[in-house]
Amino acid sequence: MGREAVVYELSNRLYQICDRHSVSCTIDRKHDANAVICDSELTLKLKSAAYLGLKRMTGSVQDEVPVLMSGAGHDAMALSHLTKVGMLFVRCRGGISHSPEEHVLDDDVWQSWHSLRLSSRLEHFFRHYCI
Repeated sequence: MGREAVVYELSNRLYQICDRHSVSCTIDRKHDANAVICDSELTLKLKSAAYLGLKRMTGSVQDEVPVLMSGAGHDAMALSHLTKVGMLFVRCRGGISHSPEEHVLDDDVWQSWHSLRLSSRLEHFFRHYCI
C-alpha cells in the first residue's frame, strides 16, 4: 500500500471513530513531501569513506560496510533540487535515533567527520558539489 493510500485509509478510520463517538475532527496535512533517492555515486563514495574511517579507527574491517535504506527524509527532501544527496549514518546506542533516548559516542561522531574530510576519494566531490 502506497503512502497516499495509507493516509487516506487512516483519515477515513479516524473520521469513522469520531462519528461513532459524536466527536468532530479535522485533519490538516502540514507537511507532504516525496521521498528522495540518494545518489548512487555519492552513496558509493560515502561507503568508501566509512570503510576507510573504520579501518583507520580499528586497524582492520571484518565485515563489509552496510548500505542502509532510510525512510527518513531529513534535509534530503529540501536539498535534492539543488544537489545530489546521500546520508552517512552514525551508530546510535541501541539503534535509537530521532528520540530523546538517542545517544552517540563522541568518538563515533569524530570518526565519521574525519572519514569524510580526509578521504581523498571525496575531496573533489565535496569541492564540486557541496554548498
